[in-house]
Amino acid sequence: MKKITLFLFSCAVAGYSICHAQNVLAPAGLTAIQAHAAAAPAGLNVRPVSVSSWNSPDGLPYKEFPGVNLGVTSFEMMGTDRIAFLSNASDEIIITDQGSGKAVSRFAVAFAPRDFAYDRGAFYVLNERSLTVYTSNGNILNTVSLPADALGVEHLARYGNESYLQLPSGNSLKIESAGQACEPRESEGWVTGAGHFVKTGISGNSYSVVVNTVSGQRFEKTFQAGSRKTAGVYVTGAMADKIYLDVQTYISESPIQVERHIVAIGLNKDGLGSVSSDIKIPDCYYVLSNTDLRVTAGGLHNMITAPSGVFVYSLSESGDVASKGAYPPAIEKIKYHFNEHLVPAETK
Repeated sequence: MKKITLFLFSCAVAGYSICHAQNVLAPAGLTAIQAHAAAAPAGLNVRPVSVSSWNSPDGLPYKEFPGVNLGVTSFEMMGTDRIAFLSNASDEIIITDQGSGKAVSRFAVAFAPRDFAYDRGAFYVLNERSLTVYTSNGNILNTVSLPADALGVEHLARYGNESYLQLPSGNSLKIESAGQACEPRESEGWVTGAGHFVKTGISGNSYSVVVNTVSGQRFEKTFQAGSRKTAGVYVTGAMADKIYLDVQTYISESPIQVERHIVAIGLNKDGLGSVSSDIKIPDCYYVLSNTDLRVTAGGLHNMITAPSGVFVYSLSESGDVASKGAYPPAIEKIKYHFNEHLVPAETK
């Protein structure tokens, strides 16, 4: 959603204000995005799933440090009644009840976590130098050191009982399999939960998408990003028949401001289709986060960090164009970016 303290502190977006992986910047509003000259894509239905407060006894921690505001850097949907948050403010995984938003359990993880994944009852937590595997109760099962040339990577993905680092190049690096370290292997594109590897590129007002499918097919297509210059396009995830992207366009290049849209592109045995739906992401980033969008078997979810708390929304496709951008007005109007509300760094 990524975010940028003017280097790569993005991602409180996890769409990462153009600081997701292949390019780098910071967020803002958004413009409508269409693929080729196709009919206007449908909107997405926005449904509130959960809200958790900051710094309450059963809420999520929030801390201000010189140069950065920390809270939750990533989230994971755990079935239909639990949400796990990775706190970079307290170095914990905190599991909340979806209905009440209150924390029901928590455990400490390695210092300065960046991203995590929940798979097959275990948590896989990424920090600057390693990947640590924890049980659901917080017991350490294994720690895998990152390859020297992959230190500092921000994003992690799981597929087929294997862990992949999502590289800034737009490729994936497999480093773990079945809980054990394995010989690192790089693949083209970012791996998704559906098994497709997706890579994007940008040029002027357009962007390209390359998909290497789980069945071994390869598809490529170019899309238009509207009237503004494309700032970045990041892989959010995929279903068997759909690719989700975070498409960002420049409002201003100096100072850097971008607009974000989440778009869904159809995928079938014949290749990539057109953009079937899109939605504007509210310009509200209270803390530095790396992953604010998740695509799982349960659908697409968006985590928004606001001054009043952490909100999680479900985004589902709808044939009603009027539903586009239907986040609650109170969230839509906030316009908050933590870069503008930082504790000054000490200078000597």
